Amino acid sequence: MQQEEIDKLLQKKQAGNCNPEEIAFLESWYAQWNKDLPLGLTAEELHEDLLAIKNRTSTLPAPAKSRKLNQGLWMAASLFLILSTGLYFYLQQQNSPYNLARHDIEPGSNKATVTLANGQKIDLSSLKGGVMIDKSGLEYNDGTNISEIAADKGIPQQLTLSTPNGGQYHITLSDGTRVWLNAASSLKFPSSFAGLKERRVELIGEAYFEVSHQAKQPFRVQTAGQIAEDLGTSFNINSYADEPTGKTTLIEGSMQIQSLKAPQDKQPTLLKPGQQAAMSATGAISLRLVNTEEALGWKNDNFIFDGEDLKSAMRKIARWYNIEVIYEPGAKASSTLILDGLVSRKSKLSEVLKWIETIGGVRFKIEGRRVTVTE
Repeated sequence: MQQEEIDKLLQKKQAGNCNPEEIAFLESWYAQWNKDLPLGLTAEELHEDLLAIKNRTSTLPAPAKSRKLNQGLWMAASLFLILSTGLYFYLQQQNSPYNLARHDIEPGSNKATVTLANGQKIDLSSLKGGVMIDKSGLEYNDGTNISEIAADKGIPQQLTLSTPNGGQYHITLSDGTRVWLNAASSLKFPSSFAGLKERRVELIGEAYFEVSHQAKQPFRVQTAGQIAEDLGTSFNINSYADEPTGKTTLIEGSMQIQSLKAPQDKQPTLLKPGQQAAMSATGAISLRLVNTEEALGWKNDNFIFDGEDLKSAMRKIARWYNIEVIYEPGAKASSTLILDGLVSRKSKLSEVLKWIETIGGVRFKIEGRRVTVTE
């Protein structure tokens, strides 16, 4: 092979585009010059080994009257340098945490547990679409029984559905209300609303609700900072503790929000479809019109960013892929980069991070379940 052909072959190998025959050539070439050592060396060992071969070859005595042999040895030495450098950096790249695909992480999936009133925890099947509460107890949507739930002296049991980082689940409550629970969230609810003055549930994290309005028995969602009441509604509530503001987005119908920190005589805030109520740490509520598709992106298996800063986006990504995100000191772009666009939540982590990298200003390293944001 000519040196120019070797260069092209190395470029293909570094890009991961070599076919099996080309890879076999490189491996057989290496084995030919280094028969005493097995393959499977580290990048550093391989680099040192190839340099040693090069040094041995370049110091071989050449016949005094053989110009062709001298040229052959020079070509061999050049070939050793090219291949050793190319293979070294190729292997370094493959083992580097900057090679996102090599250190990839799968997206989240259906994962949740139900905690019964007696403290018993039940791991729910990842192969099922969701669970429901009916007169016979807790069962999967396909009718498979999970647990019988009997009221204690006529009082409904309190149950809790919880999702971990990297998990999501769907539940239909006893009144027919449908709830989709996002990652790192929990929903506390009674096994039955019969005989109760209100249908109250407690949410930590994020969930989307589809509620059938009942004027005589209002449906209310309580979070750390507010109580949301439906008036014939589908809505999304984001109440993660690590978010600076809680957000309630009305999709259809109407609803009202009452801050738990507001004076008792303060009237609830009414929302119209397409409006989002943002609640600050002080309990103040502000309204704005939003793109409801962005708020529901997670439920529809997408990350949708509409002028979102990188750190906010990475919090969403961290929950879904169950990762820790850290920022290298001096990574200025991490506080200024604004994201616009859509990427599927079904994608592997590397695809999401590469999509962000194309916007510019940041790079990522994956080491285990830790992602470092660099520049």
